[in-house]
Amino acid sequence: MASNPQELAVPKNEALVTTGIAPSSNAEEAEKAPLWRRALGLIWDTADGDKRNRKYVQKLDAYLFTTICLGYFIKYLDQTNYSNAFVSGMKEDLHLYGNERNWLNTWFALGIIIGSVPAQLIQLEFVRPSIFIPCCEIAWSALVMGMAGSKNIQTMYALRFFIGLLEACAFPGYVALLGGWYGPKELTKRVAILLQVEQIASMFSGYLQAGLYTSMNGKHGLAGWRWLFIMDGVISIPIALWGFFGIPDLPHTTRAFYWNKEEREYGVSRIESLGRSEPVRLSLKVIKEVFFGWKIWAFILPYVMIAQCHTATSYFNLWLKASGYSVYQTNVLPTAGNALAIVVTISWGIIADRTGQRYWLIVGLMVLMIVSNIILTVWNVPNSALLFAYYISYAGSAGTPAWGNNLNAADPNLRQLLVATANIVSYAFVLWTPLVLFPTQDAPKYKYGYQILILFGFLAIFGVTLMRYLHKREAKKLAIEGQGSEGDGASENESGSAKNSQDVRAGEAAQPDDVVKAV
Repeated sequence: MASNPQELAVPKNEALVTTGIAPSSNAEEAEKAPLWRRALGLIWDTADGDKRNRKYVQKLDAYLFTTICLGYFIKYLDQTNYSNAFVSGMKEDLHLYGNERNWLNTWFALGIIIGSVPAQLIQLEFVRPSIFIPCCEIAWSALVMGMAGSKNIQTMYALRFFIGLLEACAFPGYVALLGGWYGPKELTKRVAILLQVEQIASMFSGYLQAGLYTSMNGKHGLAGWRWLFIMDGVISIPIALWGFFGIPDLPHTTRAFYWNKEEREYGVSRIESLGRSEPVRLSLKVIKEVFFGWKIWAFILPYVMIAQCHTATSYFNLWLKASGYSVYQTNVLPTAGNALAIVVTISWGIIADRTGQRYWLIVGLMVLMIVSNIILTVWNVPNSALLFAYYISYAGSAGTPAWGNNLNAADPNLRQLLVATANIVSYAFVLWTPLVLFPTQDAPKYKYGYQILILFGFLAIFGVTLMRYLHKREAKKLAIEGQGSEGDGASENESGSAKNSQDVRAGEAAQPDDVVKAV
């Protein structure tokens, strides 16, 4: 689109580096790079390319990305441990023979729903993420340890609600931080890895519970499932404390100890070349623009449907227990599904960043989810087929958070609230879907559950198709406006600035799925 490359806000070479394209001035350096480095660069962006940018992103990975992954690890560990505890003695000790397992999830979801948007508004306006998020992590870790002393299900309901309320800041905040630092050819693979921290946490929880059940059950008068909550807290609190130092806030506001002055300036120019500016102060007008615009709602439908259509994973261990597998096997066998999810989703993220074809990759995963849920709907098939269906359902998490961040990169306030708002709707589904579609007393075979998940799979495909169409339409509109601005009566500086903004916004809209070739 841009007829004069010198109109860009930062030098062309630097702008190209941030989008993952090797600048022409570094062609000689790229040719001299060892073959192994160039080959690895096809998979991971910090292995090849401009030396300055490579070292900068490597440091970003070492501090920000690692800290966020550790934070999400403890979030998901503390969120899902009740499921392992339930099949490891908690059900019998607390006499949970009704729908209590689902109600534990419902109370947690209610906390997430109430806390999601306020938590992001607090980070935008009042408290830095580097302070707010670690404080919440410490608080919920303490509450998780408190679950070990629960004598009845009512106490657990209350604790689960407040754990959800505190965890509401986490995933939307993590994704917003990543979107504020990484370029479009860097973000998807990292969000894919972040999502797979869920699987690592689930695997770890399964192995930890299996180990505690065999080695600690009855020690000091505590059942093995109670030790799980204690150990989760012991693991979580040190990680939460590191967050005060590892989270750097955003490029325009960072005070992180590991950036020097030159790196801070480079970080700001790097991210501004992608049209990503510092969040503006919140006002009623800004909030209305976010929530009354179409972009946030176009994102919500596919986000929620993708999150829901692979929830068969939540009921795999109930089928294993009902089928006569031991406590050890019931905790360990699902970890193979977690491993599959890690391989599939990280590969998905690398391919998506390399090719830009996020739309078709998401559609492919949703087709897999539809096949999985069709098998589970039929049900009367060999056990090997049911195992296959449960295992492939683990591959259903897709990179919609990264795609949403890339599509809306020019609006930092929208990026901060995007996943938080989608999380509210997603967890609103969690309030009723387990109770209505997957009642515990019907386990492991459900009358309507998997049929509805098939519908969710088709709605996910419709949603990503609609979102892609709307952003493609806007990118074309911005392209036309950019061409029209060249002939108006504005001064050279004004027209250059306006065109610059339009080019960057159109380029960002185009990048995730190669909708429009903007640069």
